[in-house]
Amino acid sequence: MSGVAPEPPGAPGVPDESEFAQAVAWLQRLSGDPLAEAVPGRIRIDAVSDAAPRPRHQECRIEATVEAPGVPPAPVVLEVVIDRRFWPRVGHVLPARVPPADPTALEVEWEALRAR
Repeated sequence: MSGVAPEPPGAPGVPDESEFAQAVAWLQRLSGDPLAEAVPGRIRIDAVSDAAPRPRHQECRIEATVEAPGVPPAPVVLEVVIDRRFWPRVGHVLPARVPPADPTALEVEWEALRAR
């Protein structure tokens, strides 16, 4: 033990983390959620199923590559329901939270498709 107390939140150079975010992280670790140790990353879409002209929301099959710092690139297949107005395309890159222990148990920020 170094005898030096850690800097309190809000101190210069120490990021402020809300109590809610701290509670969520604690519960994720306690429950064994693979996202508890997730790092910011992204997915690169390599293949995507075609959208049918109808209905508005439909299942989409996506083959992608997961990329994150300190995590080897990993292939993943996702099946999600998406509004066809925001259908992903090959080459799209979307932000994600990637657990280093299991990159396939990721959480993708699908809202990023609306910005395209």
